[in-house]
Amino acid sequence: MNKLEELFQLEFQSEAGGVSRFHCETDSGHPLFAGHFPGMPIIPGVCMLNVVKRAVSQKLDREVSFWKIRECKFLSAINPMENKVFDIEFGLTDEQEVRAAVFIGDTRCMKLKATLSCEWKDI
Repeated sequence: MNKLEELFQLEFQSEAGGVSRFHCETDSGHPLFAGHFPGMPIIPGVCMLNVVKRAVSQKLDREVSFWKIRECKFLSAINPMENKVFDIEFGLTDEQEVRAAVFIGDTRCMKLKATLSCEWKDI
């Protein structure tokens, strides 16, 4: 496991109506937060994208990548000292598109529309 993978622990929660839900716990003591940002840490956007990709990969039981990100909005910063846990919800379409959101409770922190690489259909 690399250092970035150690940042989050993912746990599958449920699937209903084609929407998968994962629970994610952040290692708030991870060395990344010493530099991003000292005294007021936030989870970097690239790390949020990575954990969504990991959740999709886990659901499909195959490594996936984002071929094209059509929309990505960070709506609320996540301070790992105040909010160690969050949830990821996503659905997949036949057109290889993932629509995902990250939540803390009922607050949406990120939304994403992305196209997966073609290989995911070969499952």
